[in-house]
Amino acid sequence: MRSILAAALTMGFAAALSTPSYASAVDCVGGNGTDDSYQTCTTVEGKGLRVTLWQTSAYSSLGGQNVYAYFYVNGKRVHTVKKYTGAPKRLATNFPGKLPRKYRNGTRLCNVWSVNKHYRSCITVHR
Repeated sequence: MRSILAAALTMGFAAALSTPSYASAVDCVGGNGTDDSYQTCTTVEGKGLRVTLWQTSAYSSLGGQNVYAYFYVNGKRVHTVKKYTGAPKRLATNFPGKLPRKYRNGTRLCNVWSVNKHYRSCITVHR
């Protein structure tokens, strides 16, 4: 009995010290698959209203050109990231602003890429 109690206390203590679990959300719009130049994806990780990662990706069929990723908060553009594509490939970039950051409940984080301006990928931050 004593060993069972000791094991239970040890497991409870270890669980209390473990890192918190983080949620992630992914939204991809447009295109027919992962290598379609008309697909834009947004990935957000965090816990509750606190965002620890905001990443966007798109496949560019262009070569030898600058491609731009636009970051929007509630419809207002807050950052632009320039990426150079030497050949057709999947491009990805992280939010260039300060993270982690706490947003208000219901805030919409969106991305658009210059290669497919018709597709806006968005995640809503919520509790």
